[in-house]
Amino acid sequence: MMFLKHITLTMIFLAVSYLPAAGTEVKVGEPPPSVILMNEEGKMVDLISLLDKPTIIYFTHNACHYCTQIIAMLIRADKKFGRQDLQIMGVNVMAKDRKLIRAYKDELGFIFPMFAGNQADVLKAYKIYYVPKLIFIDRNKIVKSVVGHYIHEPELHENIREIMK
Repeated sequence: MMFLKHITLTMIFLAVSYLPAAGTEVKVGEPPPSVILMNEEGKMVDLISLLDKPTIIYFTHNACHYCTQIIAMLIRADKKFGRQDLQIMGVNVMAKDRKLIRAYKDELGFIFPMFAGNQADVLKAYKIYYVPKLIFIDRNKIVKSVVGHYIHEPELHENIREIMK
């Protein structure tokens, strides 16, 4: 009986410890969660400090086929909407350091800033259960939309127009 009680308490602890603290999960209509990530130069950066214009945060990893398709759409969107008005950044959820970031960017032609996102707090805060995932943030640093798994180009452009209003 004591063994079952111990297992039950352990399961409850694990379930509760996986949940992010209140107010730290990504939610439409609220500011995005603040997380500290390693950039391509190996420096630790608060992701929120970089939000100085409408932004797409693109969560990806090296083994994602759909992600390679989205990269092409993001590059076309960058050309269409312009970097002066739109910021795109990537978070590689497999990367723990800049080495894997560089490999991803070189192999797939990802031209935007990228961060190492293989951290439990990042995965919890941004609800990364699969990739690709795109977070659309407006100029007031408010999450306007969260799109998971895949997006078609017209929907991508619609979300971009919404954050650029």
